[in-house]
Amino acid sequence: MKNFFNEIFIVTLGFVFIFSSVSSLYAQESAADEFTLEEITVTAEKRVENLQKVSMSIAVIQGEDIQNQGATSIADILKDIPNVSTSDTGGMGSTINIRGLGQDMPIGVGDSSVSTNFDGAYQMRSEANMFGYFDVDRVEVLRGPQGTLYGRNATGGVVNIVSTKPTTDKVEGYAALEAGDYNKMKAEAAINIPITDTFAGRLAFVSAKENSYTHDSEGGSDSQEGLATRLQLRYMPSDDVFLNLLYSYTQRTGRMGGEVAKPDWDAGNYDLNNYTYPYDRTYKSKTIDSKIALTAEFPLGIGVVTVLPTYEIIKNRTSSYSPPSGPGTQGLPAQLNLSGNPWHNMTATNELRYANKADSEIKWVGGLYWSKTNEPRVPRTAKYTTNPGADSYKWYNTKAAFAQVTYPFSDTLRGVVGARYDIDKKGYFDDRFPELDVPAPAKNSFKFSYFDWKVGVEKDLAKDLMSYLTLSSGHKAGGFSEDDGTPFDTESAISGELGLKSRLMDNRLQVNGDIFYYDYTGYQVVDTYWVVNEDYPEGTVKANFFNADKSKTYGAEIETTALLGDSTELNLNFSYLKSEYVSDFFVHADAFGPALNMKGKTMPHSPEFTIKTGIDHTFSFSDGSTLKPSVSYRWTDKQYFGTLISDDTLGPAFSIVDVGMSYSSSKSWSLNFYCNNALNEHYYTGSVQQATMVYFPGNPRTAGVTLNIKF
Repeated sequence: MKNFFNEIFIVTLGFVFIFSSVSSLYAQESAADEFTLEEITVTAEKRVENLQKVSMSIAVIQGEDIQNQGATSIADILKDIPNVSTSDTGGMGSTINIRGLGQDMPIGVGDSSVSTNFDGAYQMRSEANMFGYFDVDRVEVLRGPQGTLYGRNATGGVVNIVSTKPTTDKVEGYAALEAGDYNKMKAEAAINIPITDTFAGRLAFVSAKENSYTHDSEGGSDSQEGLATRLQLRYMPSDDVFLNLLYSYTQRTGRMGGEVAKPDWDAGNYDLNNYTYPYDRTYKSKTIDSKIALTAEFPLGIGVVTVLPTYEIIKNRTSSYSPPSGPGTQGLPAQLNLSGNPWHNMTATNELRYANKADSEIKWVGGLYWSKTNEPRVPRTAKYTTNPGADSYKWYNTKAAFAQVTYPFSDTLRGVVGARYDIDKKGYFDDRFPELDVPAPAKNSFKFSYFDWKVGVEKDLAKDLMSYLTLSSGHKAGGFSEDDGTPFDTESAISGELGLKSRLMDNRLQVNGDIFYYDYTGYQVVDTYWVVNEDYPEGTVKANFFNADKSKTYGAEIETTALLGDSTELNLNFSYLKSEYVSDFFVHADAFGPALNMKGKTMPHSPEFTIKTGIDHTFSFSDGSTLKPSVSYRWTDKQYFGTLISDDTLGPAFSIVDVGMSYSSSKSWSLNFYCNNALNEHYYTGSVQQATMVYFPGNPRTAGVTLNIKF
């Protein structure tokens, strides 16, 4: 019945859009003159600016769209951004790849090439964001190296999540209830309360739960549920002074198990409606995230001072219940493992900036950045492990200084110069392996330092037509193996980008495009293989982390938004991407086979072509209510997943159709219906090399409805 309803809905929307497109052609000229594209502001360069005036490739997703689409994870939010791909990894959150660069290292071993920031503070662990995308004003995606202003972990780009801030205007807020497939239930609300003329507070929360679409051999499925709350207090004694204090708490239990072993995928056992889970076990994870952050801004002399201290604690523990496997284990009881490699992540950061005032002709910013992270593992006991007393912890420290200046040579020509120097220190203590003949290193530390730079030019070709050329560098700090402490080196990129931003046809057509080239050195890779030596006499699967020497990437992006008639909006985005390893290095196709040379192979997460388009039409009625149907389509070319480039890791091309319908009354309530992956495309978005290859499937068809009340 559910499938029949979805198909009928899709056919109905088709007729709606035929009608709306025809009616748009006959819209009155007077109405068309009033219907223009809205202006979008961003803080990509750590100042409030018009998106069309920033000389970099940026995409923005508005908070209202996130809620209407039923988005829960960052993968849901970023799915329509050109040259951006994501992969849900079950209990480990989502990985993000921009122009092919992201994270193929295990979380906690290597850093991501994409820096994720929440209200200006770097978010190290992706698990913490599983329920964090609520009461969001916007999400900014900055493509390309952003080393000057964002430091490490930004060779691929940056994702900025910006929450809605308190205001002193009036009491207002919203409440939303959502129900969807796979027992998805979500409640979300926020309220803004002016306390005085200069002081306001905002309280927001979300509670959600849902089941995985995969099942074990008994028909049971994994599930996750969680809640999050965010309290903000904002003091604004004048127009140019404010203090914003934020406290957030997030708790998540369970996981969305989705990994499928390659033999099961190849055998066709993966079925969204009747799937045999490849592992007869249950796995649970509990993550708690607490954060307090202060943002203070005030004028001082010729500029404005901004201070952003943040302190965050993330705690995680997992447990699993699994039957024994292997020769001679038949009939033995199942095993309960409560240790689950528990960890805490405690991160303190602070950024001090001094920037130009809003009326300055010369735009400049300089600052200092500092962060410290400790990640202890909980000491184990005989109750949980055969290795009682083992303990380990890791730490990461970063110090940096940065500056960037945009200087106007004339009314239409500007130059950009930026620089940053980083010092990263990483280390660990580990006594988990006393059974080895060779003692595990007690304590090691590694230091990585690097200099990043940016030079560029901006040229206004007309009033709403700007071109730019940028050369810049980016670095990602090295790291070390969690198994034996073997270090790997820093990776770096030098990039060039030529771009164009335009608003045409009386602000009814926006066309932004760019071409780019990366020269990449030291790409961090992981290889998994079977090893037998004096340390592992019985043999074991071992991960080796190292750097590939050289690689290159180039491509292009075009993003268009057009207003047709008086109430139809059309988006059409196209991207081209070509990435290639250009030096010799070897990884194993499987843990027991020979190593293969990757030279000349396409790099991972690099579909050659992607096409993403969408259209929506707003029907307005005499009582002030509106009906807004929407359809979006995205096609992604085949691509490799992971540093191993082989037939096993080549994901086929796939097409996804999303549909929606939103009814907004004249009395501040709306009802939104969505159906994502409406044609139920069968595809996967990631893989990882273990003893066998494992795939991470994309979401199946999911439908839901959201009731939103604003007050």
